[in-house]
Amino acid sequence: MNSILNFDISSITYRRVEKHEQQQVVDLVCPIFKTNPDMEKSYFSLDASPCYQEGDTLGAWQNDKLVSVVHIRRLALRSNETNEKYSCGGFGNVATVDKYRRRGLSRHLLRMAIDRMEKNNEFDISMLSTEKPNHYTVLGWESVPRPSQIIINWKNITSSSINAEWRSASNISSEDIELLLKIHSNNPRIYQIDRSPSTLFQHWVKKRWQNNAAIVCLYEHEEEQGYVVIGKPDSEKDICVLEWCAPNFNLETKLLSLAAIEIRQRYGSTKPICLLALPQYMKIDELTEWAGPLQIKISKDLMMRNIRLPKEVYEKIKLAYSEGRAVFWIGDYF
Repeated sequence: MNSILNFDISSITYRRVEKHEQQQVVDLVCPIFKTNPDMEKSYFSLDASPCYQEGDTLGAWQNDKLVSVVHIRRLALRSNETNEKYSCGGFGNVATVDKYRRRGLSRHLLRMAIDRMEKNNEFDISMLSTEKPNHYTVLGWESVPRPSQIIINWKNITSSSINAEWRSASNISSEDIELLLKIHSNNPRIYQIDRSPSTLFQHWVKKRWQNNAAIVCLYEHEEEQGYVVIGKPDSEKDICVLEWCAPNFNLETKLLSLAAIEIRQRYGSTKPICLLALPQYMKIDELTEWAGPLQIKISKDLMMRNIRLPKEVYEKIKLAYSEGRAVFWIGDYF
């Protein structure tokens, strides 16, 4: 493990990252998160990040060396009840070079980011996912415990009348993406992250699915359309139903059954089925009655911070996510 560098904290300068310095961000982040440089460059691309503005990436510098970075993501959180869109400040690439850690650099940058979100009147709420919640709670973010894994020992899976065609996420075409986006947009949960335009879906959602080696089943029949995604299909330990979207109860149950059948065909008739969210059209007791006994695992990785929403609106959003009626999908990590 690299030792902590003994340096004068007063030598650190905090400021926005300019356009000509963006490559330094990529060079800092990739070794830390083991990510692809092309994906990190997408944070600055207008195709992949159409709402990006100069100043959304903040850096800590020692002389001319970038040693810590924080990136604000401009997302839209849509309310299905009111059809309003709330401006959401997400966070990505909160990273510090090993030797400069535990000196408060990223915390200083996060305070700068909060100040930016609060003063420019462009943000309503902040959401992020992290394995280090304590890093954010001291700055006003709240942990929102949420159902993250629903483990079902499905005893009697009803065969679906749908003829399933599973394809790799890598093979999703531009036409497929348009349809996936349409389905996602037309059948929202009570709150959900907007994935439009399709270039954003292409650069982020598809890549997150690819990172999970996902396979996708797209259903389209007359006026009824839906999809279901299985993540890590070649790993018996990690295979899961990564995401799904449907317009009604009947199609949702068909799609979940399709996924369960595919998983059981791969790993046997007793393989538990893991869903990464609660169904959209069923309460927990209804899910139990339909699929059998289940175990719900709770995650505390989701963090929220109110910027300028009325308190009652902010509390409704928190409650929806904590109850599983709203979902922060893996595909929404962009």
